[in-house]
Amino acid sequence: MRRQLALQFALAAALGFGGLLTLPVIAPHMAEAQAQEEKKKEKPSKPQTRRSEVLGKAAFKRIEEAQILMGEEKYAEAMVPLQAVLDSDKFKPYEKAVAIQTMGFIYAGQGDYKMTLQTFERAIATGALPPRVVNDLTYNLAQLNLAEGKNRKALQLLEKWFANFEGVPPADAYGLKAQIHLILEDLPKSEQAIRQALSMVEAPKKNWTRILLSILLQQERYKDARPVLEDAVERWPGEKIFWQQLTVIYYDANDEKLAFVAQQAMFVQGMLTTSKELSSMAQLFLYHGVPIKAAQILDKGLEDGTIEKTEKNYELLANAFMHSREWKKAVKPLTIAAEKSDKGTFYEQLGQSYLQDEKWKEASNALEKALDKGGLDDEANTWLLLGIARTRIEAFDDAIKAFRKAGDDDDVAKDAFRWIRSIERRLAEEKRNSAS
Repeated sequence: MRRQLALQFALAAALGFGGLLTLPVIAPHMAEAQAQEEKKKEKPSKPQTRRSEVLGKAAFKRIEEAQILMGEEKYAEAMVPLQAVLDSDKFKPYEKAVAIQTMGFIYAGQGDYKMTLQTFERAIATGALPPRVVNDLTYNLAQLNLAEGKNRKALQLLEKWFANFEGVPPADAYGLKAQIHLILEDLPKSEQAIRQALSMVEAPKKNWTRILLSILLQQERYKDARPVLEDAVERWPGEKIFWQQLTVIYYDANDEKLAFVAQQAMFVQGMLTTSKELSSMAQLFLYHGVPIKAAQILDKGLEDGTIEKTEKNYELLANAFMHSREWKKAVKPLTIAAEKSDKGTFYEQLGQSYLQDEKWKEASNALEKALDKGGLDDEANTWLLLGIARTRIEAFDDAIKAFRKAGDDDDVAKDAFRWIRSIERRLAEEKRNSAS
């Protein structure tokens, strides 16, 4: 019997069922005791009720053999003793019905749910199974039809099961009902069923939480979804989808800081793995004033290939370094971005980085390349910076030419001509000193 129970649970797990798959096998000694008990309950004054069906020794032996083989995953061999029951006239209709039912479990063990469904229907059609077993199989058929995409039939079968169930239906049944209604896009009925399921247990199942969230998010009931998601990430912190949904909820409520915290939780747990996810995380660190962390993510990702080597990502890395005042480290990504770009913007930024590091010659070369490529947002300012770089390396004639180009723009003309006058005074002073 221990093997039998283990097999039941294994098959239930394989089919994703809530434990209602039942193998109605009764050992011979138990069968006899059950029959005697039924006799005691009979009263002459009332009409005789139908006795519970039991398996005879021969049928029991063959069905038990099939179960053992099934437990060893010898599915073809398991069919042989069952077929022997069906082919023989000496077995009762009930015994044959149980054999057919057991065949259904074998198909389930093989993952052939279409044949499982057909075989369970065949077992019910015999009319030889007890009502309780028929109802259990009806529940199983609801699940199997759902797996086969026959959603409305699944709902009909489940409602039939509810109507015939004695006592309080288990929470799993309401969970299944909610799932079917959700697939059929009947959100009100789905919510009613899933809340009933949740009210019957101390701790929610992950799948039930997903169903409830699906309902709430489809209806844009973000305020209602927020506490559900906050509870979900505490219960299942390793579930990425809950963190992603919670992030969206926080952004919708303009809680940027909490959204950032949720995204950091995903990052720390290694949930962000794609190039887009990692570069977006780096952008968030940069936006929230943690440029050094952004630089670390991008530098590592570009190095090991987890972040795509695009112009945009190299620019982002350079900006992260510059915001961290790591001017020297910004040079390499800016150079790569500049080479990849068809505009001079990155060469201009590279020139500015060299200026910050007082590398005047390198700054001059980068700014010249920026102007050659063109496409600059403020070309006059670039000419001004080039003039400054040339002044620092004492290329005064070329510096004046750059400042005159900058002076064509009214916004920087004043600064440009101030530099020109400064150069002219310096040259005049040098001339006087050399004459004396």
